[in-house]
Amino acid sequence: MLKIRPSPVNYTAGGVFPPLLSCLVITLFFPVSHAYGVQSHGGAEGLVSHQLGHFLFTLAMVVLLLRLSEFRMSGPGWCEFRGFLWFIIFWNLLTFAGHWMGEKVAAECFTRQDGHIIAFQVDSFSHLFFYLTRLDHLLLVPAFFLLLLAIQKWGHSK
Repeated sequence: MLKIRPSPVNYTAGGVFPPLLSCLVITLFFPVSHAYGVQSHGGAEGLVSHQLGHFLFTLAMVVLLLRLSEFRMSGPGWCEFRGFLWFIIFWNLLTFAGHWMGEKVAAECFTRQDGHIIAFQVDSFSHLFFYLTRLDHLLLVPAFFLLLLAIQKWGHSK
């Protein structure tokens, strides 16, 4: 049986500075006109397929969390990785609820200027919950921070 090993890459030689410098140069020579952070999904089928993606992603993270418990993974980084999985599960549930509620919120609750939403009027608890679902970065940032810590601990333990 032939075993192929990838050649080791020495990332410490230049650190992260050369890739960042490359990105800066590319950005200067190839600027973009618009970079939108929100992508709309066309029609009901777009929302259904998107929601199905959230459901399957949540299911996969729950299965992974259960498998980690089943194999009793312990040691450096595994606690942080479990925390990452919990944050991702909660993010998916919150985002799923937010997408679903977004279909129920009346258009009059949104204040528009020049075709862009600039404000949202909160009149009820459901409107407040819908607004809170838009703050998904409060779950994603800690999740990816925990993932970073887990990866660092796994790298240092080798």
